[in-house]
This record gives sequence, C-alpha cells and structure tokens, in this order.
Amino acid sequence: MAEAAPLDVVRFVDLEVERKSAWGPGMHASRQLTVNDQLLSVALSERTGRAVEQSTPIVQGRAGAVDPQAYLVSLLGGPKPDPLGAGRIAIGYCDACLDASCGVVLGATLGIDDISVSWSRLGFEQEQPGPAPKLTPFWKKAPPVVEVPPDHVWWVAQPFDPEVSFRFERSQYLQAVQAERRRLGTPS
Repeated sequence: MAEAAPLDVVRFVDLEVERKSAWGPGMHASRQLTVNDQLLSVALSERTGRAVEQSTPIVQGRAGAVDPQAYLVSLLGGPKPDPLGAGRIAIGYCDACLDASCGVVLGATLGIDDISVSWSRLGFEQEQPGPAPKLTPFWKKAPPVVEVPPDHVWWVAQPFDPEVSFRFERSQYLQAVQAERRRLGTPS
C-alpha cells in the first residue's frame, strides 16, 4: 500500500514588502501566506518555473477594496470579496492595488471536507470585460449600447500547467486562519 503524501502547512508571517503603487514606493509591513514555511509566491514560482508576484491584502496602514477580514472569511469558505466563479477564491492580489481592480488575482478552487482543506487548480484569474460601446464624436449619432449577455463569464480561471494544488490538515488550516482573524481583532 502506497503511503499518503504529507499534508501541507499554511501560516501567516510578518514581512516587509515593497509596494509600487499610488501610495508611492516604499516598504510596508504586511502579513503574507506561507506554505510549508515558504512564501506562497516563492513556492508557486518554484513549482511553475515563472514569477508569481501576488500577495495577501493584509498590509499595515494600507487598504485596497478588499477588507482583510473578508479575505480571511473567504479562505474559510464564507462569502467572497471577489466575483470569482463558484468554488473559486482569491488567495493573492496585485502588490500595487491589493484588490482585483487591475483585473488579475491569484485564485484556487477551495475544497473542504472532514479531514482536509485543499486549494486546487491554482492559477491566475483574468477579468473578461463585457462589450463596451464605441466612442464617437458628440456630433455623430452614437451606436446603440450593446447589453452584456446574462450568461457572460466575468472572471476566467487560467490554472498553472502543470496543475498546482495544496492539501492542508483541516484543524491546522482553521487554526492558522482563525488566529489571523483574532490578530486583526475579529473573534473567531
């Protein structure tokens, strides 16, 4: 009988990160995810062979449109602060905007059972804007506005190839996320 692969371990760590954004350049204190004691971005870069520069929205004194508490709740399977498809959660955001406003997030399919929590099909999610009207000079008649079809898919998953996934022991994962919620001042 084959031995089961060891489960991954998730943690939050303090890290100074460089931000290149509207706040101006500089180093800012943040909390970042690690998997197996390796920054998530580093672990993903090693597994995919390409740079993965996404981070959590938990940056001291700075905020994007994503509230850090809402981000943490989504990691637990609760309501999501992003419009990703069913079952998909954002685990990393742009370092500059700390939210999905640039149209790219690092996403995963969240799976939770009695024993484990998994992130599968990790990859970037791309926003797919709907049809936009053509701009015309004011003296010409504007073309009719094209309605966005109700079945339009706003965000499209682009999983890494080869597929990357992590599987965490449920109680360890829950403890790590709940401890971060308490640290930010929300009772678990």
